[in-house]
Amino acid sequence: MKSKIKLTPYIRNILWSAPLYFLAPLPFFILAHFIDIKIEYSSVLFGVLGWWLALLLRIPIILFLKFKKIEQKKSNKLIVGFSGPTEEITRLVLLSIIGLNAPDAYSVGLGWAMIEVVYALIQIIGIGVLEQKDGTEAEEAKELMKQMGMDKSLAPSTPFWGALERVSGTAVHIGFSILLVFSPFVIILTIPLHSFINFFVVKMNKISIPKSQVSFLIIGCVIFLIGILLI
Repeated sequence: MKSKIKLTPYIRNILWSAPLYFLAPLPFFILAHFIDIKIEYSSVLFGVLGWWLALLLRIPIILFLKFKKIEQKKSNKLIVGFSGPTEEITRLVLLSIIGLNAPDAYSVGLGWAMIEVVYALIQIIGIGVLEQKDGTEAEEAKELMKQMGMDKSLAPSTPFWGALERVSGTAVHIGFSILLVFSPFVIILTIPLHSFINFFVVKMNKISIPKSQVSFLIIGCVIFLIGILLI
């Protein structure tokens, strides 16, 4: 018989926090109104497309690392490191096609962040299901998470912190997008900064998820504010 999913504190908190994930982009729709930026909904869809394209660009890298049988920790670091180049170059190419202006850039960043909400929920649900599995593969996966310092992700409060992370992520994606309106050459800074932020959050998560997510929120707000002030 297949084992049923138990309503553990972690699973229960996923159910409670799920609406917060979908509400994460809402403040930025409201902010757009106050700073007089029109949301271009076609560009929001292009933002979703951009995220998928950036993800697809990382697949050959992942397959190459698996083919070369690179050690898991090193492999994960390389994948995180490539997040900056793949996402920021895709973002610039996309905006160069549809228009390097504030409304389109803001909307692309918003769409980019909105699809990440779905991806983040799938991830958090996957972790919750893994928590309850007892098979050999599940135990190996849990051990790998522990070795990578991700065991804190199984804390019952993690789903709520994940919802806050989506607010921070939205601020970063919109901020990086509108910075390109100021100058496309800003990509020279956003590529390494994007990768650095991801490395920082992953490293801080190993120490303290609350500290990590509060720090990420501050970083996201600063990037968003700089972008708004420069356009």
